[in-house]
This record gives sequence, C-alpha cells and structure tokens, in this order.
Amino acid sequence: MKMKTLGLFTAAVMGVVTLFTAIGGRGGEESVPAFSGSVNNPAAARKTELVVTCGDYSGNFHPLYCQNETDLAVTRLLFDPLVEEGADGRPEAVLADWSLSGDGRTYTFTLKEGLTFSDGTPVTAEDMAFTWTLLCDGGYDGWLAQHCPPIVGAAAYREGLTASVSGIAVVDERTATVTLEQPDAGALFVLGISPVSKAYYGADYAPGKLDTLLLALARPMGCGQYTLTGLTMEQLALVRNESYHRGTPLYEKVAILATDREAATVMLLRGESDLDLTGAAAVLDAAGQDHLLTRTWAEDSLGLLGFSLGTKELVDPAVRQAIALCVDRQALIHAALPGQAEATKLPFSRDSYAWPAQEPAIGGADPAAAAALLEANGYTKGPSGYYQKDGMLLQLVFTETENHPVSAALAAQLSEYLPKAGIKLVVRKLDYATLLNQIHVGRAEMWFMGWGEVQPEGLSALVSAEGEYNFFQYSDTSVESLLTLIDSVSDPARRADLASQVAAALDNNPPFVPLYQKTGRIVCNERCAALTFSAGRPCTADFYLLGRTAEEAGV
Repeated sequence: MKMKTLGLFTAAVMGVVTLFTAIGGRGGEESVPAFSGSVNNPAAARKTELVVTCGDYSGNFHPLYCQNETDLAVTRLLFDPLVEEGADGRPEAVLADWSLSGDGRTYTFTLKEGLTFSDGTPVTAEDMAFTWTLLCDGGYDGWLAQHCPPIVGAAAYREGLTASVSGIAVVDERTATVTLEQPDAGALFVLGISPVSKAYYGADYAPGKLDTLLLALARPMGCGQYTLTGLTMEQLALVRNESYHRGTPLYEKVAILATDREAATVMLLRGESDLDLTGAAAVLDAAGQDHLLTRTWAEDSLGLLGFSLGTKELVDPAVRQAIALCVDRQALIHAALPGQAEATKLPFSRDSYAWPAQEPAIGGADPAAAAALLEANGYTKGPSGYYQKDGMLLQLVFTETENHPVSAALAAQLSEYLPKAGIKLVVRKLDYATLLNQIHVGRAEMWFMGWGEVQPEGLSALVSAEGEYNFFQYSDTSVESLLTLIDSVSDPARRADLASQVAAALDNNPPFVPLYQKTGRIVCNERCAALTFSAGRPCTADFYLLGRTAEEAGV
C-alpha cells in the first residue's frame, strides 16, 4: 500500500495532491545484473554497509503512522507486509497467503511458517487481528484512518459500543479472517499491511487507548529485513535481521542520512552513498560514471485534458471525440516533458494489471478526421468556416494555467488544430487558484489536469456521479456499473476485462482525454541493481537481495 496524495497543479490543497499538474507510476526498465562488480566502484570499499541519503523523516517508523515517503521507505526495511502491490499492480504474498470467499466479503490470511519478529517472538494470527483492530479504533488517526475498509462491526467498535470488532476472527495460530460489509477489491492492500506485535505495541491496549503504541513509535520492532539501532534527526543506523524469513541480508548495516539534494548528489558521484531518496538523483547525468546506473519506471501520474460537460457545446460526445483527434501527444511531450513521459490513450497505468497486451496505436493530430466525425454527426460549416448545429456555433474556451509548461504547450496545440477541424477556440490564461475556483463553480470549459491514481478502480473518484474529484459534471451509468463491478471482483483476468470495457466506454463518452503517463527516473550505485523501482511499493523492499549474484537475486 503506497502513501498517496492528490492535488491541482501544486500540493496547495492537502485533500487533492496532483490533480491539474503532472504527478507520479510503476514498473521497471530492462533487466540488469544484480551485481556487476565494477572495478571502478568507489563504494566497494564499504564492504558491509549500504548508505542511503534522504530528505526529512518524522521518526514514526510504524506501518500505521508513516507521515511521508521517507518514513514509508524506512518502515519497509523494518516491517514486512502480509501482502503488497507488485510491479504490475497485482497483489503479491509476502508474509501470508490469502483467499477470498465466493461472495467477495471474507478475506482469509494464513501466515507462512516460521515467521518471527526481530526480538525472536513468533508472528501470529493474534498480531494480524490486533493490527486490523487498530485500524478500526476511534483513537487511531494515522495515514490509513480514512482508508479502513468496511469491516463488519468496525463502526460499533469505533463508537465504543462493542469490546471487539465482530468482523475480525482468529481461526488458529497462523490464520485469521476479516469479513467486510460489502465486497471491496481494494481492501486487500489495506488489510495486507504489516502486522505489528500485540505483545510489544499493545501491552495495555484497550479501545481508544493507544498510549503504549504511540510511545513505541520511535523504537520500532518488526519482522523486516533490518532493525533500527540508532536514531537522530540527521541519521538512522540499521543492522540486518539475522532471522529474516527471505534469507539474511548480505549487507550487515544500512546508514540512512538526512541531507540536502546538492550534498546527496555529490555523495552518490563519489561513491559515498548507494541510493538517494531526496529526488536529486532523478536529474543526475550518469554518463561516464562506471559505478552508476540509471533506472526508469512508469509513475502514478497521468496528464489529462479535462472537459466540463456543463458547457452546452461539450454535451455531445462527438465534439469531445473530435477534440481528442486534435491532440498530438508525442509533440506535447517533446515540447514540455522531453524524456519524462510516455504517450497514452488509456486512463490507467501501463504497468497496471489492466494494461492490454496490444497497446492502442498513438498517432499525431488529425483535424481532418475530427471534421469528418463532426459532419457525420450532423454538424455543418457556417459562413465563418466553423461548424454549427441547431443554430449553435462550435466555439470553446481552453483555460491555460500561468507558468505551467504542459498547459501552455496544450494551449498551443489546440489553437493550431481545432480551427483546422472547424472548431473555434479562445484561450484565456489564469493563475492556479483562480482556475481551481472556476472549475469548482463550473465556469471552466477545458483545462489541463493531472491525476495520480492509475489503477482502473481509482477512476471512480473522477467519473462517478458522486466522485470526490468529478469536476467534469460527468455521469454515465454504464461506466459506474462497470467500476462497481471491478471493485467486487477479485480475479485479475476478469478485472482486466472489465477495465478494458471501462476504457472503451470512456473513449465513447469522454470526460477527459488521456495524454501521457510520466516516467520516473533515478540514478543509483550499481550495488543497487537488484532493486525494483516502482510506484507500487518502496524500493527498499528488495534490500535483502543486494550483494547477491544475478542468479541468487533472481534477476
């Protein structure tokens, strides 16, 4: 489960972190050797230690209380989850196998044999049940508080009406079940969170009383690859977990240093660090540096051209389809995001379980085809040279956001191609805050936006009639029905088929035009070659593989 936020052109509104600007993805580039052993690698002198640079961290290294991406990366070293998202968005078992009942409501988790916490005590079903109970506690206010799935009995427990959550049951020492009020396919990643020790974190736990847990946040104890032995606000010291269930990590120690981007870059170039999490390495040029390698992945970040269906000229889906034909995605990327994105016509990630084996062909702008589509739908050219129908002239307004290169490039494209398609265009320019207000009150007709949830089920927030981010005034019962069905189906093949139907329905009646998916990039030391970089999980999940040969690491 990744820490995710949404917003418009900036992170100015906490409840909306990447709507209306470019955002972040998932995946991995071509396979590379897990350990190439470059003789020119200055980091080789640190034979037993890995060094990671990062930005600030809160010190709350606990699965339920992470506050930022650095917290999440560190926590993933200290705690293993039951289940986590793989590179293609599908769930992968880590500590536990799982099954789902035929009605889609009851998840059964069975822990693998021989699992222990770093203090040597066994991981049990009681620990799973305790962790899920904390999610339902009325006193819990961590980052997952708003994402707790609809567990039977959770509301009563949260209100202090019951002494336990009736939907959570311990079957035996390694097995526990969770029953939901209704099917929720996305619940697996929340329920699959790392189990925490009931004995360590919940010694005096009672509903609403989380004192012991909160006091222990800075002294984490999990069942992960490493354990925390030293903590200051400038540096973390970790040592390997000798009894780690996937095999003892080869590197004995990990040092995590909080620093600025400039210092992080220098350290990486000198071989003084192996991995940088400050973001500076995203723009570092590794050319000529034998000890460095570049990795890329598809970010959770789609660029979209949004429509307001409250605009009378945009009510007809044929008009929106014609506008989509007037976009040159590749040229847009070249103009505003060279080397930072890939063109797409689909509203979900290329590394999603729903991505088709045959990617839709992506051509350039075709205003002639757009004009033909309008004529086929009853539009005729008037004396002005622009199309009209039933006395209504096709004249639209695109609102460009000030100081936003993608929005500016899109405005230039539409200004060039829409008139050639017989659609009159007016471009106005507004600052971010004013545009946001105009969108909310329904006075913007077309605009550029970004979206940061790229699994198909996440589209509900954008296109459902009651969707939190449905700024389009969009309503399509067939799309809503399909998205509801996806949320209740667990079979990946069936979900992928439903997602393709959603994409087709949105193509026929588009609330927006998918433009591109951003590409993540990082430069790291070759000692980190076995890491998987993706948006689905922190790359630190694979630290136990580092130092192994390609065959040993399974690369």
